[in-house]
Amino acid sequence: MQFDNPLREAFLVRRYKRFLADVYHPDWPEYAAAETPLTVHCPNTGAMTGCAEPGMRVWLSDSNNSKRKYRYTWELAETSSGAGICVNTQRANTVVGEALQLGLLKSLGPLQELRAEQRYGYDNRRIDWLARDAQGQQLFIEVKSVTLAEQRQGYFPDTVSKRASEHLLSLIDMCRDGHRAAVVYCVLHGDVQSVQAAAHCDPAYAELTHKAKQSGVEFYALQTDITPQGIRAIGELPSK
Repeated sequence: MQFDNPLREAFLVRRYKRFLADVYHPDWPEYAAAETPLTVHCPNTGAMTGCAEPGMRVWLSDSNNSKRKYRYTWELAETSSGAGICVNTQRANTVVGEALQLGLLKSLGPLQELRAEQRYGYDNRRIDWLARDAQGQQLFIEVKSVTLAEQRQGYFPDTVSKRASEHLLSLIDMCRDGHRAAVVYCVLHGDVQSVQAAAHCDPAYAELTHKAKQSGVEFYALQTDITPQGIRAIGELPSK
């Protein structure tokens, strides 16, 4: 996935109210002084632990839309060790879709009839990707972005997520109906080497993953390379 326009570099002042962040860059003409930061949209509802530290170097996409209240969107951050993080969780579906088309998640097997954002289940919710495997069996794929890293271990979610648990319950239903169902953790943190459910952040979700695995839900993790030019899917990482 390539960014449509070159990203603009800045430095993070703070993230607040979930969807807002203040940034600055002394060389931007928009600033009268570093004390007057620019407010940008933050497309991430999670805790963003380790991803939103004041002073972090960040990159923003420009909507070029004068009618938008916040012209810029926060896309990337960089840790003190130089690891790239994509904080825009909306990018995960596109990256995973490209990986599925290229066959980079080999454990899933060859796929066909790949379609995005399809309605399914008793509650008519949306599945991120729907496909058929080599045997013609329907495969329901839910994508989750991973940005929480602790000593190179990635975790999902980074806070309590009732919605994530609801998605697991829907996937369990699909397995019971005779279909395949999978969670693909899209790793959007350069330091992560494996992924597991974050029992210390959301015990209920972690417990439900055990039930999901017993019901046949498959779990995979996708490694990515993150740069200001784009996000490239590389291949699988271990998913515990």
